[in-house]
Amino acid sequence: MWVPVGGYLASIALQAARAESNLARPASLTCHYLAEAQFGPVDIEVAKLRDTEQSESFEVRMIQEGKTILAALIWAVPTGGYGPHVSWLAPPEVPPPDDLPNIVLDDDVIAMMGDEPFWKNFEIRPVRLGHTVEVPEGLSKEELKLAPKRHARIRAWDRFMNGATYPDPWMEACRYLIISDVSQFPTVATPFTPPLPFVAPTLDLTVEFHNFAPDSEWLLIEGVGSAAADGLIGAHATLWTREGEIVATAKSHMTFLDLSAPASPAETKTWFEATASE
Repeated sequence: MWVPVGGYLASIALQAARAESNLARPASLTCHYLAEAQFGPVDIEVAKLRDTEQSESFEVRMIQEGKTILAALIWAVPTGGYGPHVSWLAPPEVPPPDDLPNIVLDDDVIAMMGDEPFWKNFEIRPVRLGHTVEVPEGLSKEELKLAPKRHARIRAWDRFMNGATYPDPWMEACRYLIISDVSQFPTVATPFTPPLPFVAPTLDLTVEFHNFAPDSEWLLIEGVGSAAADGLIGAHATLWTREGEIVATAKSHMTFLDLSAPASPAETKTWFEATASE
């Protein structure tokens, strides 16, 4: 994108923890995005908060030109632990990815995002849900802009365009991180497009890694909006393999940033610039 994407930043933090870990795989990551990153070098600080044979906890900070970009808390655990193995959340019944077309971004999304190379990294095959909702009559222009026209729900098969998967759990977790992160904004934007009246920079992202499936190139993701209130928007997502195994669940909180003034998204300040004087 025009700045480094949050899922990639979180993946770098995860790999920094991996460099200090003695255990086989990550269990979860919670990341707070504190400032907008730029393309260039960063410094990483890793502190181990807990160290046992059964679990390790890390605090990771990413710093760029003296400014903290993000702070993350990461749990690591051994693999092959004794216990039940079950996916309690069944995947929705959807066509296989081979039966679905690749995504074509809506015109308003293209106008805002531009021809960003980030989107060339993914093949996304959405399941069209047709989930419109009735908009009340008599709304003002401002109220109509903020009235949801569809449910906040997306379903899609996602994979990296190069088909990459990773047998190492720490690297495979990054794949789930990036796909989970990129689903959050489309989930909450779906009720309001077209045209898109806002962007929603991410405050925090939490991803739980339940299992790892490097043999599953395609992952089915379902994103669901939870609520929008007081300038905040929440969403969560679940990732399944073709076989119906859950590999990860994610949730995030985002902030609402109106794009109506100025009208051109290209002229809009970043969220961090727009809120700096508040």
